[in-house]
Amino acid sequence: MVNVINDGAIYKFVNAGAGNVCETGPDGESVVGFDWNGRDTQMWKVAKLPESPGYVIQNVGTGRYLSICEGAQEGIRVMASAQPTQWEIRPDWKEPSLHRLYLANTDYNIDLSDHGNPTPGTPCAIWSAWEGRNQCWHLDEVA
Repeated sequence: MVNVINDGAIYKFVNAGAGNVCETGPDGESVVGFDWNGRDTQMWKVAKLPESPGYVIQNVGTGRYLSICEGAQEGIRVMASAQPTQWEIRPDWKEPSLHRLYLANTDYNIDLSDHGNPTPGTPCAIWSAWEGRNQCWHLDEVA
């Protein structure tokens, strides 16, 4: 776990509720929770944007970026896209060792759907922040 995000480092995002990690699905575009197995599709390069509180997050296995493909609203699925999206990585307000990944300039953060369903393949979506641990992530540096 980290409290400081290292620019250009590679992380696995471990859901605090379910214990599984964020990865690109078999189609290369969906972003889902899955049990850790060390595949490149479960690793994300985090790059700080200059003069901004934001980051872009790129999947190591696919080269695609953590994104949404529709307008920001409750329940929109998180996707892996060729176009980068800006995210803000903030500590959780109740447990600062955990992080939340917010769509920049919004209150929408990445949520492991179905209240953190640990079943492999559960989609990630954006929802308004609430106290659920399914919206909190351990950012574990892997490389």
